[in-house]
Amino acid sequence: MEQLNTDSALNGKKRARTAKEKDLRRESLLDAALELLLSRQGTLPTVSAIAAKAGVAKGTAYIYFDSKEAIYMSLLESQLHEWLSEIRQHLRFIRGDARDGVLDALMCYQKKLPHLWMLVSLGHLQLEPHIDKKDLLSHKTKLAQDYRATARAIVQTAGFSESTVDEAQRLLIQTYAYLLGTWQVSNPPVSIKSLLKGPGLSGLQPEFLPMAQQGLMQLWGGFFIRDTDEPQKSGVLQRWFQRPPNR
Repeated sequence: MEQLNTDSALNGKKRARTAKEKDLRRESLLDAALELLLSRQGTLPTVSAIAAKAGVAKGTAYIYFDSKEAIYMSLLESQLHEWLSEIRQHLRFIRGDARDGVLDALMCYQKKLPHLWMLVSLGHLQLEPHIDKKDLLSHKTKLAQDYRATARAIVQTAGFSESTVDEAQRLLIQTYAYLLGTWQVSNPPVSIKSLLKGPGLSGLQPEFLPMAQQGLMQLWGGFFIRDTDEPQKSGVLQRWFQRPPNR
């Protein structure tokens, strides 16, 4: 998330009145929350700390968010949707090999969303159990729709049939799970990192990027090979059955 310069647009002590001012105040709280999370290496700060960082009163923060978990859930939701949106955007400009283009698109978060997987790692255990069920259902519903749209974009980019959208969507979910697990293995808590410096233990903390790229190549490779082979197999069978009978 880009850091917004809200000081000139909205003084921290001034009450937000217009829709634009409210959006700026909300973004300032989200920016402050992310900055604190990074400085505390993944430990959730309090609403009071986030409000103080943003230059507003604690009560003002509660106007926009019900809890600290709601603040970070909002960050997570926006970054997940931005990741999927960026994938679709990248797919529009693929030239050449479809598989390589899709893999590059899936890794597009590296530059714009470098903290995505840290936020995702908080989601299932620390954030979602504390979110209002209606809000969580709304989040999951929108996310499912976004995954579906992205899967369809991948299928269209590769020139595959509509029947492969379900498989592409499953692979997207597997991509999410794989990248999350890889990030967690590659980024253990600080207290554990010191233990992994011992003899023979360095392999337990692999580098995230090479491992992520290699895993996604293996995960998606079969999808493209299977579907590029199917028309060829179909053509062989069609020619076989269209052969005239022996006379």
